[in-house]
Order: sequence, then structure tokens, then C-alpha cells
Amino acid sequence: MPTELKRRLRLFMQVSKAIHSGTGTREILDIIVAQVAALLDAMGAIFWIVDTAAGVIRSKVAWGFTYRSLMAVDYALLADIFALPRCGPIHIDDARSDPRLPNLERLGKKRVATIHAQPVPIVDEVMGVLALYFNRHRRLSTDDCDLVAGLADQGAIALQKALRFDDAQLEIFRQTVAGLVLALEAKDPVTHGHSRRVARFARETARALALEETECDSIFQAALLHDIGKIGLTDHILGRQGKLTAGEMHRLRQHPAVGVRILQPLRMFNDLLPLVRHHHERFDGTGYPDGLRGGEIPLGARVLAVCDVFETMLSGRAHIEARSLAQALAQLGQGSGSQFDPAVVCALRATIERHPEILSDWEIDDDFIVALLTEGPPSSAPRASEAVLAHRFPTAF
Repeated sequence: MPTELKRRLRLFMQVSKAIHSGTGTREILDIIVAQVAALLDAMGAIFWIVDTAAGVIRSKVAWGFTYRSLMAVDYALLADIFALPRCGPIHIDDARSDPRLPNLERLGKKRVATIHAQPVPIVDEVMGVLALYFNRHRRLSTDDCDLVAGLADQGAIALQKALRFDDAQLEIFRQTVAGLVLALEAKDPVTHGHSRRVARFARETARALALEETECDSIFQAALLHDIGKIGLTDHILGRQGKLTAGEMHRLRQHPAVGVRILQPLRMFNDLLPLVRHHHERFDGTGYPDGLRGGEIPLGARVLAVCDVFETMLSGRAHIEARSLAQALAQLGQGSGSQFDPAVVCALRATIERHPEILSDWEIDDDFIVALLTEGPPSSAPRASEAVLAHRFPTAF
């Protein structure tokens, strides 16, 4: 068997073994771009991951480039060059004179002579594009094109396997959250809908703080579960909040720690535990359960603290008269710097001013929470594939 053929078979075997052994997706794509560029003597290779529905580049894995010009193209240009969303091979023999690459300096055309690419479908509207860049004119043989197509397919299989697995895990996560929230609200009908409204306020407040969308989602999920520890309280205590003995108040104040103990066995909730535990800490250090202060309190927990009190003031309780919006905001202002993080209070106020629709009540039938978690709130929520790609490729565009 010729040496070149052996090298190609060895590469396919290496990639296939990595896919089936559970090697990380990025590592598999690193192998593909490095080895295919070496086998075909290319100056570099990039595996692009694009979302044709959203019209964005989700991420890329590259090898061989010491400059960013080729890697910093936007989706519109990439789609034009590689005729996305079609999946046929694209060969540009003379990149320097091709009208689809208009800017010599910005796109590195002075250094690139030939481009060969193979777009492949992955999942939903997410596609992969394995592209090779040559610094001399290069006409690929049929075997060369088959090699690129085969490796592009292997990369797509690796990504599809990862996304489908994580998609299933994400669905389990959502359904578990839904079940826990419904159980809490069945336990405490007085606060029916409280966690849902707090979650809505918290996500938009986190966005106003310019947090990454994945962190906003974590805060939203933690808000849905922040009172889960109240499942362990008796109906007597839940029904008499505001008129509790010292012992009953002590047990009530244990609910953040109890919530952590409930969620801790489920590793999918690990990132949410600090937010659930510390949502009753005060900015001045006089809160509970640990007396944290200022920046010691996780930012997500500081967001929950503000939104939790804000929702309670608007809705009222048996022992708390409902406040108007102006009264609730004024009371938050009074607590800014002592009970609450001033930056979070300002962010919530800005959110109310920009998005007053979040104050409108929601339907709270039994199917509501499941729909909320699977479809997201009215503001745009990422598809499962987007969330997974953001987690697996944090340097995405």
C-alpha cells in the first residue's frame, strides 16, 4: 500500500477512534484541521461552525494561521464564498482575482492563491465548513476532494453526537427544573407564580448588567429554584410567615441551605448552588446563611436578592401589603448599598424603564413552566444547539 494512502487511512482511523472513545469535540476538530492541512500541504485549514438560520458564525477551529484576517470574516461573506447553506464542494482556483473576496488586505488574498471547502450539515440549521487555504495554485485530485469531504463528515459526526447528547441532557435538566418548581408551588400556593416572576425579572436584570447569555440563563434557572428549600418547611410555617416564633424563623432561614441539599445530588445543578444558597445574603453582610458581604456574594445571588424582594413587594403577602411600582422601586432605592447591590438595583430600574412589559402577569396553568423552559420567554432565547455550542466553544464569534 502506498505511503500516502496509509497516512490517509491512519488519519481516518485516528479521528474515528477519537469520536467513539468520547474525546472532546474541539480536540477532534484540532486533529482534523492539522492533519488534513499537512496531508495536502496547505498553508492552513479552518473548520467553521455556522448557524444558517441566525446568520452567524458560532465558532471555528483553525490550524496554520499566524494572522487573523481570514478568520475574522463575517457570516454574510462566508456564506457568499461557500454558497451556504448548500452542501456541495467549493473550489476557488484563483482567490486573488475572485470577486467574492473583495479586500486583498483584510482577507489575506495576497497570501492565498487557492481555497477548497466542503460544507456539511450538522444538526438543525447548524452547518460545518472544512476549508483549506493554499499559498500557491493547487488543483485537487478526486482522491484529495474525497479526503476533505470525508474529514468534514467526520467533524460533523463528532459535533452531531455531542449536540444530540447534550440536547438530551438539556431536556432532562429542563424537565427536572419544571418538576421541582411545580412541586414547590403545589407546596406553597400562597406564593404561586412567585419563582416564575422572579426568574423573569432576574434574567432581564442580568442582561442589563451586560452578562453573557449563558450566565443570564443560569441566573434565570437559579431564580426558578431559589425557594426550593421551602419544600422542607411545614405548612404551618409557610402559612404564618410574618408571625413566626424565633424557632420557626430559624427554620425558615434554613431554606437556602436546604435547597442546596435538595439540588446537590443532581450534578446538573452544580453551577446554580451558590446562587440558591446566597440569595438572602445582604450587601452589608447582615444576611443569611453565611453573612457574606459585597463582592463575596455571587453576582447572580445579588440579582436574585433584589428581584425576590421586588416581586414580593409588588405581589404582597398575607402579612405584607402589596406596593405600587413606584413604592417598590423607592424601597429598593432605600436598601441600595445596605441590603442590595446598588448596581443591581440600577439595572432592575433600567430594565423596568426599557421593558415595562415584564411587569405584566403571566398565565400560570400547569403547562406554563414546561413551555417556559423549553421555549423560553418572549425575548429571544437560544436553541439547545446554540447553548451547547456556547458551552463547548466559549471563544465563539
